[in-house]
Amino acid sequence: MYTTTKSIIVKDAEPFDEAKTRELVGQFHRDGYLFLKGVLNTEEVDVLRELMEKKYQDPKMHEEAGDHIRGMSMMRMYEYDVHFRDLIAREPVVSLAEAILGDDCHMMSQNALRYEPGQGGGWHVDDRVHVPLPDEIPRHDARLRLPCFVLNTLFPLSRIDDVKYGVTEVVPGSHYSGRKPGDPHADPEFEGQGPVSLLGEPGDMVMFHNQVWHRGRKNESDHIRYVGSVVYSQRIIAQRLYPFIDYRMPEYVWQDADDRMQRLLGRHEKGAYG
Repeated sequence: MYTTTKSIIVKDAEPFDEAKTRELVGQFHRDGYLFLKGVLNTEEVDVLRELMEKKYQDPKMHEEAGDHIRGMSMMRMYEYDVHFRDLIAREPVVSLAEAILGDDCHMMSQNALRYEPGQGGGWHVDDRVHVPLPDEIPRHDARLRLPCFVLNTLFPLSRIDDVKYGVTEVVPGSHYSGRKPGDPHADPEFEGQGPVSLLGEPGDMVMFHNQVWHRGRKNESDHIRYVGSVVYSQRIIAQRLYPFIDYRMPEYVWQDADDRMQRLLGRHEKGAYG
């Protein structure tokens, strides 16, 4: 069952209006990411961070059979506490995700990231390159709008006002490269554009195409870096919920879930192939 049953995640936050949504979606498809300020309030940030640490300190969460914690990744957070479940439908994030992926999209996975001092990741795209190009073709045509199948959203829950805290970094436009970034430990460039460090405050939100080159910079501070997350995907992309074919979502996750939340959790109407 959930750690807490009453959520303080804001339910009445408003989506962006049609014009602003269209502007942001266009920016997302051009640059491969969005960085929005002040999406979560201070209370939401504090509760989510505290729940992450509580889960990390629970010895049961480290048992291999449950696969709840894998290195710095904490898995299936919507199972652990209702606050993380409700984060999936938090506005204005979810409406942007639907505008990019389609209104039948769902939560593909929900992990949280906890970086100890000294931890960090290398440059990568998530999973694999979806539309790879041969060496002789340098990039996808800029006149095309590349489809986004998988969309990452990250919510920093600790300091990100200096690169030493291990901030998220992206290379704008690199989802058009059709390839991986090369050496994961060397700063890449795409058409003369190098990495952008997303500096801000806890409660900001970064949303990025999973094909854009990105990394969590090494945490060079003496603070733990906390990041909440929701990964959304088009319906045609299967959810990644371990142990996959044997996975069954706990019934308590559905309690008080409206139709939209149930669809985001994976309860779809009939469609192509089934």
